Amino acid sequence: MPDAAPGHPSTPPPAGTVIEVRDEEWLVRSSQTVRAGEILIEATGASELVRGQQARFLTSLDGMPRVLRPEDTRLVADTSRHYRRSRLFLEAVLRKTPLPQLERRLALTEGFLLDRMDYQLRPAVKALENRLRPRLLIGDVVGLGKTLEIGVLLGELIRRGRGERILVVTPAPVLEQFQHEMWTRFSLPLVRLDSIGISRIERKIPVGRNPFTYYKRVIVSMDTLKNSKRYGPWLQGIKWDAVVIDESHNLINRGSDRRALAELLAKQTDALVLASATPHNGDMPAFTGLIRLLDPMAIKDPKDPRPAELHHLMLRRTKVSDEVAKALKGSWAPRGESKPVHCDASRLEERVFSELAAFWLKNPAVDAADHLFPYVLLKSFLSSHRALFATARARLAKLGHALPEQHKKVTDPALPGSEAVSTHPEVASLLRLTETAREIERASAAAGDGLGATAKLAGLVAELKRIGVKSGSATRAVVFSERQETLNWLGKVLPPLLGWKKPADAAAAVKVMHSNSASDTAQMEYVDEFARAGGDIRLLLTGDGASEGVNLHRQCNHLIHWDLPWSLIRVEQRNGRIDRYGQAEPPEFRALILRTDVEGALDDRTIAEKVLAREAKVHAVLGAVEAATKENDWGKEELRVMEALFRQATPEDAVLDLEAVPLPADSDGDGRLTAELPIERQTMSEFGTGDPDDFEDDFDFSEIGTFAARQPAADPDSAQQRAASDIPVVEELRLFAGSAEDNRREFVLTGLAELDELESFRLDTAITGTDLSFDTPEDLADRLDVLPPGYLRDQGINRRMKLTFSREDAAESLKRAREDSGSSSLWPDAHYVGELHPVVEWITDKVLVQLGRQQAPVLQVSPEAAPTPVVLTQGVWSNSEGRPTAVAWLAIDELDAEEPRVRELTPALLKALGLGPDMEDHYTAGDPASLQALIPNAVIETRRELTALRELADRQVDEPLREYEERVGLWRQQSLPGFTGGRTAREDAADRLSEAAARARTAGDPMIRVLAVLEPGA
Repeated sequence: MPDAAPGHPSTPPPAGTVIEVRDEEWLVRSSQTVRAGEILIEATGASELVRGQQARFLTSLDGMPRVLRPEDTRLVADTSRHYRRSRLFLEAVLRKTPLPQLERRLALTEGFLLDRMDYQLRPAVKALENRLRPRLLIGDVVGLGKTLEIGVLLGELIRRGRGERILVVTPAPVLEQFQHEMWTRFSLPLVRLDSIGISRIERKIPVGRNPFTYYKRVIVSMDTLKNSKRYGPWLQGIKWDAVVIDESHNLINRGSDRRALAELLAKQTDALVLASATPHNGDMPAFTGLIRLLDPMAIKDPKDPRPAELHHLMLRRTKVSDEVAKALKGSWAPRGESKPVHCDASRLEERVFSELAAFWLKNPAVDAADHLFPYVLLKSFLSSHRALFATARARLAKLGHALPEQHKKVTDPALPGSEAVSTHPEVASLLRLTETAREIERASAAAGDGLGATAKLAGLVAELKRIGVKSGSATRAVVFSERQETLNWLGKVLPPLLGWKKPADAAAAVKVMHSNSASDTAQMEYVDEFARAGGDIRLLLTGDGASEGVNLHRQCNHLIHWDLPWSLIRVEQRNGRIDRYGQAEPPEFRALILRTDVEGALDDRTIAEKVLAREAKVHAVLGAVEAATKENDWGKEELRVMEALFRQATPEDAVLDLEAVPLPADSDGDGRLTAELPIERQTMSEFGTGDPDDFEDDFDFSEIGTFAARQPAADPDSAQQRAASDIPVVEELRLFAGSAEDNRREFVLTGLAELDELESFRLDTAITGTDLSFDTPEDLADRLDVLPPGYLRDQGINRRMKLTFSREDAAESLKRAREDSGSSSLWPDAHYVGELHPVVEWITDKVLVQLGRQQAPVLQVSPEAAPTPVVLTQGVWSNSEGRPTAVAWLAIDELDAEEPRVRELTPALLKALGLGPDMEDHYTAGDPASLQALIPNAVIETRRELTALRELADRQVDEPLREYEERVGLWRQQSLPGFTGGRTAREDAADRLSEAAARARTAGDPMIRVLAVLEPGA
């Protein structure tokens, strides 16, 4: 790009800059370079004709905007009480200015509806340490709150101007749950593109418009987005600030649709967050391929990655990690027992055991390629007679002996005598099994309750009644099964056995949830209703799809395994649905154990009961079974057990063979193993929590003290809370109160009062204690339109906002949504005003556009505080993407002297100057002309200080980035085995990294703004 003309920027103007385009003033909301020589600017109208309007400008069409010269700033007297207009303006500028790249401390720890736990802040700290791009794999075990950790990180990115465009990808059942957490906890609205949402949005947006450009912050399911034919064209070329992929272990398999989608998104985003309680399946090349999505240069040998290569990209804690255990004490009920419920097989079930023992398990007549099929058949029967029938029927079809059309269902009539026999031994046995399954089905139907024919059903009903799950009771339980045939059958037979006789009552109380039982939106509704005390669901019958990411603990602490996977990992994943942060009651686990007297038969005692007990033991010692298992994939674990049984290993040895390292013989549950762990085990234990010897952070926070305008002056309670914490925290300048929460409250209330006077609308504001309500203006309603239509409609948000500044009241509102019998939704009736709340952003934008063109307010302060006029200025160095690399907030006085005094504007200096909510406003204004004459000199002094700041930015931002580019150059020359896509892909990755580093370096001229003048009062 050629040199910019005077007053015209050569790089994207940073957020908060006032520019002139098409003869009107605009406030920059965000800006970015979209291609060489072309900048996209998103702005809000500031001058009279366009005030409040949203617009996007391309410099290729509108030319480079004119940035208004700070020397031409016109001073205006502030006549408002306690100078509230000026304080609103200064606070708005502070809020609108993104934190610079120099700043890596957390800024919003007090801005969310969370119980502060340092371990949940660690991922954000770790991600922000990355000089180039915040990228991290969060691998915390089930239940620690990965969603909350993601929310904290996204909030910090937004505060830095790096979260304008966000894409979240999750499993379908988790969509609404994740969206709900982001809004209720972090005030972050995401538009949900589920199957219904996409159709609704396609009808709403202009024809042919890409929804991913129309909406800036989106949440969508992986199964929806992986459809490359439909959504691929929409995603191509879309640049994101941050992408989150939940349950990222599903991306492991190279060549899959999911992996292809992840590789595309990784190329098109700045920040990338992967989250999974099972980060890998033990296949190191596959895992390092996933890590290379985060950092292509991280791993040299994909088969043998070093811990130091992974440390900066991964963080994993378990329930027994020191920091976690201390934080969760009293917030997470201790895990209850895992108990077997023994069920003696019925006469017909014993016949099945006899057939399996005599033919399939004693001398299996199967091909070598299918040598494990007998165990597949056994597990099908241990699930149910219906699952057995389905497996046998599929095997018969594979062998060329498909059942006749009128006999394909277990409920169909029995085969005629001639068709029920075969000279082929395997076919004959399968036919005997299918017909026995039909007999069990008929016996169950003839008995009325089916309890005599199916032992597990009798055991389940007895167990559910024991814990109180029945008609008229509020007690709830989750029942897991591996087989959809079993779940569908249980969904039909259980309700009347538990007292729900009417079909409508049964349909409301008992829900079946698996991939083929309900749409993605219906599954989300089931999860939502199960979490509400007022919901009708008492029994949720679900498959293992719900063992990933779904929260089922809000109203439930009973989980029953109808059948058990032969996998420690899968059992732990299931248990984690109710054993997680926020569980108020000790979670109880039961497993139905079918047992037989047939000699030589295998039953649930053989493997399943041992897996149940071993999972409980390993979890108690290590906090996560993956830290000890040889495999990190539940399917591979099951195959390992089957292979061991096939080799005639004892069941005890088959289960113990799942573990890579022995547990300490007399472990006290401290999570420590006696053996040195290989890398695949280290990454499934606690990992990434310390600094390895060869990984040092050379960033010196003390060096930014001169210009960062941060730290200390926190309120006493907040300071005391942080005293025992090593989390680095920013203390930003505040104009309305000392604490973040009080300052936010007063800013919002003062802003609403001021806007009520200045704008044409009338808000009808009502304030009761810490609660606030007002009529929703149209432009604010537009910002909230991405939230679920039902929530907007039911709570009347588009008509009237109902907010609270109290964490306690907000938490109570969330609790009411869950616990009140009349609640029809988990979405709260009153919403917490966090730092990122759209209302705060809306007021900030409104305040900034109210001040006239190139104006700065004049305030009178005590002569003792300011004997001579003090000019407050802001200076910003930015990179080529318009993001600040360094920011200075300055107070300049003694401007008539040969060497004016320039001070960093700190909280302490703000207080010393008397800038705050109780400012005296009785002083008489002085001569405006004499103050106006000081502005050019104040700008000169600001430029001088910015020269020193530029040197600091060069050392702390630009020099490390130049070194990074040199590393990229060396990396291009290395031999990298196993790099997906070969040399061409590596060259493309290197180009992207070099370009990203170049874009992140400080560029162009600084932006200077005169904020206000403090005049000694008379």
